[in-house]
This record gives sequence, C-alpha cells and structure tokens, in this order.
Amino acid sequence: MKVAILNIGDELLIGQILNSNAQWMSEELTGLGITVSHHFTVGDTFEAIYEGLDFLQKPDAVIISGGLGPTHDDLTMEALSRYFSIPLVYDQYWINQVEAFFKARNRVMTENNKKQGYVLGTATRIDNDCGTACGQHFKGSLHSGHGLDIFVVPGVPHEMKSMMNRYILPVLKNKEPGTQIFKKTLLVTGIGESALATQCHPFVEKILALQAQGAARVSLAFLPSSIQVKLRLLLEVGPNNALSNPEQTFQQWVDELKALCGKNFFAFEPMTLEQLLIQNLVGQGKSLATAESCTGGLITHRLTQVPGASKVLRGGVVAYQSEIKTLELGIDESIFKTHGVVSETVAKAMAQALQKKWNTDYAISTTGYLGSEGGDAFASLGTVWIGVANRTTTVSHQITVDQNRERGKERVAQAALDTLRRLIIDG
Repeated sequence: MKVAILNIGDELLIGQILNSNAQWMSEELTGLGITVSHHFTVGDTFEAIYEGLDFLQKPDAVIISGGLGPTHDDLTMEALSRYFSIPLVYDQYWINQVEAFFKARNRVMTENNKKQGYVLGTATRIDNDCGTACGQHFKGSLHSGHGLDIFVVPGVPHEMKSMMNRYILPVLKNKEPGTQIFKKTLLVTGIGESALATQCHPFVEKILALQAQGAARVSLAFLPSSIQVKLRLLLEVGPNNALSNPEQTFQQWVDELKALCGKNFFAFEPMTLEQLLIQNLVGQGKSLATAESCTGGLITHRLTQVPGASKVLRGGVVAYQSEIKTLELGIDESIFKTHGVVSETVAKAMAQALQKKWNTDYAISTTGYLGSEGGDAFASLGTVWIGVANRTTTVSHQITVDQNRERGKERVAQAALDTLRRLIIDG
C-alpha cells in the first residue's frame, strides 16, 4: 500500500515551524509496512491545494494535514469541496461538542468557530478529543482516475496524532491483511555513522543479499544525529513469506546487529540514555551529582526529565566561571595557571570534588570552550574535557566540537552521560 502526505500551511513553507507532522506520520506508517510515496507541502490558497492534489501520483490513500482552523486563511474544507465536487454540510452535533469544549475550560466559543462545523457531505467525521477541528475520512478520485481513501486531520501535532492513533492507522492496517511487521531501532552513541557502517558491514551484506534473492522484505537504515546513530531494522512478512519462523529469525538478526555495535549500543528505542542511566542507578541504589561548566546545566536538565530521577540525582552545580569552581568545588587556583581551566586535570578535579563534597556514588563534570570565542594557550576553541568519578576511580574523556554552541552543548552532554554509562558497565 502507498500513502501520500499533503501538508498545508504557509508557516511550513516559510520555515516558521518545522514540519514534524510528516516525519511522525511517515514513521508510524512505515512501522505498519506502508510505503509513504510522497511528502508535499503547499500554502494556504485554493490554487496551491489544487496543485498539491494534482501532483500526487496514484497513491492508495492520502493524508491531508492542516488548514482546518476557524480563521479566514483556513481553506482546506472549501478547497476539497470544490476539487472533489462534494458539497459541504453543517454538522450541528460537532459544533455542540466544540461549545462544550470551550465551556469545560471556562471560555466562550467565538462566532468564527462555527466555520469548523462544515464537513464534506460524504465524509465520516473523525472526532477531535483534544481540540476543535474534526477530522474526516472520505472516498475520492485524483486525476489518476481511481478511488482512494482520503483522510483530513488538523495541523496541530497532538490533535493529528490522536486521530491517527485512534482512527487512521487502524483503518489502514486493516487494509493490509495477513501482513506482519517486525521493527526494532537500536540506539548507538560514541561512534560516527561511517565508522558504524564499516563495523556493521557483514550484516549489511547479508541484508542486501536477502533483498536481491527476494527471500525477505527486510531493510536496515542508518539514521544519524548530532548525539547518536539510530539503526532501524524492519522486516515485513506477507502471506507468501519464505521465512519458516520470521519472529525468531528477526530476533537473531537484532542480536547479531547489537553484537556488531559492541559497547556503543546502549538501548532500543524509545529508551533514552538518561532514562537508561536513571533506571540502572535506581536498581543499584546509587547516587549521582553533576558539576557543569560549558554545558550550563544541560546534563542535569536531561536527567531531571526522567520520572524518578530524584531517587538518584542529589543535585548539580553550574560552575561556569573559574572563581565558582574554586568557591563551590574547592579547585585550587594554581591548577588553572598550571594546566588551564579547560583540561583533563580540572575536569577530574571537579568530578572528584563534588563526589566527595556530597558523598555521592558518581559525579559528572564538564569544562570546555564552546561557541565562536574562547581558547587559550592550553586548549583551543572547541576543546572539551569530561570527568566522571566514583568512590574509587576517576575517568576522563576529551572531545572536540564545532562552533555551533547549541549543538556543541548537546554533544558534550551526551558524551558525558555516555562516559558515565561506560564506567558503570566496566564496574
């Protein structure tokens, strides 16, 4: 099955907001074994919406997102009515629901919200359980001439996701009877995409051979970001499957791929590195503290995003200036003069000092020159040192980042958490 996605909104075209809807939809559809044939984004005009529909080539279904609001530039319903020659009808039941939505929040529905009561006469309404624009499902024909399922959802991400999960994904899944999808995403950090691909080359060769033989519909994708690489392994099993035990075979592939990744593998999606660390430290009854300089509290922020972090994390210190490193952590000023503020010696001293001061099982530290300014005789711009201390051992790790401050902080925070993970593994 092929599905096309049509996103509507000037804000997407001018770069005001990121088109996260298309990314999320595609991932969910792919997980069902459905091929996403096109992404297309158009502006908030009749002409643009018509052109978008004309562009789509013979999909089995189309998901249209955006343009269902109450304002003058929300034209999706009128455009679809004209394009498919389906009259709009007023759904009083839905407007009653919208009024109740506002009343429950002690707000008054304005007159322009009544615009959201108009739906296509042949459509099935998809109720919105967290907003005011209902979705719709109807049959229509594009210029290719064949009828297809068309779904219309709001552009607001959480409203779209609710309709997709409750209605659209189940409907599309039922149109692919007898198909099983096995999917696993491995999360890898501390290694780049090209090095990881080289490391996993034997497995990649096996996958390519299976594809060439037509023995299995299996794929492996490398999905890099600034902090990690995702390895998405996908197996689609249809009625004419050639594998005798696809579930067992798939698990063997996952285990093989995981082994090739070695210690760089840390979890399966949707687990995050900070979730893994909190889970492990809670299980071991261990405590943690952070002494951050160049990361400015980002490590602490990531850890405190995890429920239950208070069982592990005692607190954090943002010792940004050298004076604070001395006042709060007791780092002797002579170390700065001898080794530099950004150095292995200072990183280790920060971690050791906080571990002892707060009597924690582990402490993490960072010190570095991020952004477009900085550097001295001891360390150049982009140099970062990480320290991790436990009650008996202190380890360090040095990385170099580019001049993008935000991306640099993300990379350092990830590397620091990963350094802690590796120290825990090594005991």
